[in-house]
Amino acid sequence: MIKINEYTKIAVSSLSKKLDDNHPEIRAKAAESLGKIGSETAIPGLLKALEDSDGFVRIKAAEALGNIGSETAIPGLLKALEDSDEDVRMHAAVALGNIGSETAIPGLLKALEDSDEYVRRKAAEALGKIGSEIAIPGLLKALEDSDGFVRRNAAEALGKIGSETAIAGLLKALEDSNEDVRRNAAEALGKIGSETAIAELLKALEDSNKDVRRNAAEALGEIGLEEAIPALINALSMPYPMQKIAFVSVPPMQSVKLVLVMP
Repeated sequence: MIKINEYTKIAVSSLSKKLDDNHPEIRAKAAESLGKIGSETAIPGLLKALEDSDGFVRIKAAEALGNIGSETAIPGLLKALEDSDEDVRMHAAVALGNIGSETAIPGLLKALEDSDEYVRRKAAEALGKIGSEIAIPGLLKALEDSDGFVRRNAAEALGKIGSETAIAGLLKALEDSNEDVRRNAAEALGKIGSETAIAELLKALEDSNKDVRRNAAEALGEIGLEEAIPALINALSMPYPMQKIAFVSVPPMQSVKLVLVMP
């Protein structure tokens, strides 16, 4: 009787051969299937597929390598970050973020300056997943990108990294013209948790966007300084539609629960 892992070996072997099929649709489907199986024995064939003549095959190969998640795929994916096809570059960035190794950071930092905004967006997201402070200077620069989604993802990534060196850039991002950027900047400042952000977060409680106000309230709750409580209580009477719970820890007092219910 053939064991389950033997079936997997047979499937991987068969699908790997299909990576050399004459039809690009079959090669792409084989790469996709190998990614779903997730066996590292498929990596050599998928790395070769990253250099396929068909762009869609290269996309599916990058995607599959990200699903498998092995660091042995990093050199090939870094090379794919320079592919002539922007969709391949984008999927390579996603894959590198899924793998999560710091060895990908230099390539992803370079991708933050890619000519295609979708590549830059995914590079910022990937750097946030990796979570290394090495990426902070590049992500701070990305907070000033011409594309709002890049700026939004950069703010989120800086929050995940959680270093106080990002505070100045995030405080500036609280005044961004894009509400999603302001929202993510407020959330990031809450995750970092520094009292130096309180003054600007208090101002953000009066933002025109309810999601920004909500995240500012949550951030102030996470920072937990007593001086923020009056502003949070005052927010109860603000004429904006919002319902949120903020928890403010005030040492050495017990946690104070503020229920913000706006009509």
